[in-house]
Amino acid sequence: MRILIIEDEIIQNENLVKIIKKNYPNLSVLSGYSCKDTRKIIKENEIDLFFVDVNLPDGSGVDLVKEIRKIHGYELKGVVFITSQMFQIVDAFKSTHCYDFLIKPYDVNDIKKIINTFYKSDGIQASKDNKAYTIIPIDNNLSFKVYHDDIIFVEYYCRQCVIHTTKGEIICKRLSLGKILNEIKSDTILQSHKSYIVNTKYINKIEKNYTRSWDITFSGIEKVAQASANYIENVFNAWEKKA
Repeated sequence: MRILIIEDEIIQNENLVKIIKKNYPNLSVLSGYSCKDTRKIIKENEIDLFFVDVNLPDGSGVDLVKEIRKIHGYELKGVVFITSQMFQIVDAFKSTHCYDFLIKPYDVNDIKKIINTFYKSDGIQASKDNKAYTIIPIDNNLSFKVYHDDIIFVEYYCRQCVIHTTKGEIICKRLSLGKILNEIKSDTILQSHKSYIVNTKYINKIEKNYTRSWDITFSGIEKVAQASANYIENVFNAWEKKA
């Protein structure tokens, strides 16, 4: 099995190679820094999984993958896009049948989760991914796999749901807040307000701001959610259990 990493930042490239080789010694890992490098490598090697930076010095990573998809045998090969901008992922998923993505800065667990899910045999010691997730439809052509543990809170705003995760924001126009909550079914994720769902495992502080309203702040994110009198008791109870 061969993985090809295309990342123009030298340190990022080398670190990603080291992480994969350390955790998966049976894998062959190749790397390049540009679209030109990629074309040369895939002429000489059969690649099973690609990690491709969206922005490369001599072109777009998305356009590069579109080009690769036209090559016989690569129509359905695994592709993981690397980016620091969540919005770039939408076009990538729609146009290239992208398998997954890495949002910078990523860590070892992000990489292992992708590889463990992708490889199920051929000498790879892949641990089963038991983490709960929900497939969230973004539009007619695109859905995201959202792991429940990654959700910080969800807000309903301007007739759309914004899912705030540890990886970034996902905007969903096709599901209501209630439908998302029904899909998730988690002990730590619950409604706090008619316009908010919160994950109590990330709550840092709950502070009353008006007679029947509370501000909820979270670890790792500056944005604030709201709680109302109808839901605050359940939120407090779940938060205390988590503590």
